[in-house]
Amino acid sequence: MKNMLKFLVVIFVLFTLSACGGKTILTDNGLNNKLIEMGFDTNDITDSIEDSNISVVRTANNRTYQIEYYVFKNDESAKLAFENNMKMFKANKKYKGKLKSAKNYDKYIQETNDYYNVVSRNKNILIYVSVNIDNKKDIKKVLNELGY
Repeated sequence: MKNMLKFLVVIFVLFTLSACGGKTILTDNGLNNKLIEMGFDTNDITDSIEDSNISVVRTANNRTYQIEYYVFKNDESAKLAFENNMKMFKANKKYKGKLKSAKNYDKYIQETNDYYNVVSRNKNILIYVSVNIDNKKDIKKVLNELGY
């Protein structure tokens, strides 16, 4: 009986740990579909981008604010784009930001008097948001649902 109990405890622990493996990463189609479900109109603007490291660029607009996301050909290019966007936000030294990082994931949040800015990377996908501060609560909810 003790052995059976130990076995069940081990299985439970393994199952619990496997559920904590990290953020779920939606593909381009997954993000696009999720945004449409959430009431956004999405547009593929890939043809307007001349960066060979980018596979897909989409905008999502809900008539209140816009989200942009970029699918890069590899994680390294997405990480470099994340760092460049973060530097752009940090250039405004008047406002401090918050950086969160984990394996294959980075997020930088900056709040100003007027804007709530977020750049977030999950593997090779980068999301960029700069919205009126009044939309902070809503955009946080949207980004949470998207895994960013």
